[in-house]
Amino acid sequence: MLRILLIFLCFPLLLQAQAAKDHEIWREKDLYVHALKLITENKGKVNDTCRNLLPANTKDIYIIKAAHIASLPDTLNGYRIHYIDADSNIKLLYHLQKEKNVPIFYLGKWHNFTELYQFWLMPVQMKKKKVWYAPEAFKFHYYFRHDLSRFEFTRSECVSW
Repeated sequence: MLRILLIFLCFPLLLQAQAAKDHEIWREKDLYVHALKLITENKGKVNDTCRNLLPANTKDIYIIKAAHIASLPDTLNGYRIHYIDADSNIKLLYHLQKEKNVPIFYLGKWHNFTELYQFWLMPVQMKKKKVWYAPEAFKFHYYFRHDLSRFEFTRSECVSW
């Protein structure tokens, strides 16, 4: 009888149980990793309205090194992430993009407006002697939850100019 009573008392808790999220966003640098994880999980699709960011059959993603990002993971969801300095590797990046069609991105510095954080992911096209940014970008929006002391992804959008 006691077991049945215990089962009925615990039943509402079991119904509310949810699977744990595998990626928590605690710090600002986790925003960049989360965006890359979102892209690699969906094979280049940020959302339904944006174009596909990753060409078919690509396994390498190049990110241009910036002062506001200390480091990035080496692999995410089967994709190799290369965090590389564009100024000293222009010829290499130009060759890789022209011959192998590898995607190259720049992750902009995040901006915050009270609890709202956003940053830009910009596709890069390499020219022979310079870095050229495409006339479109992808903006990622996050909300900082003070009660939980962590960020929550809210949405992404495509922006062209």
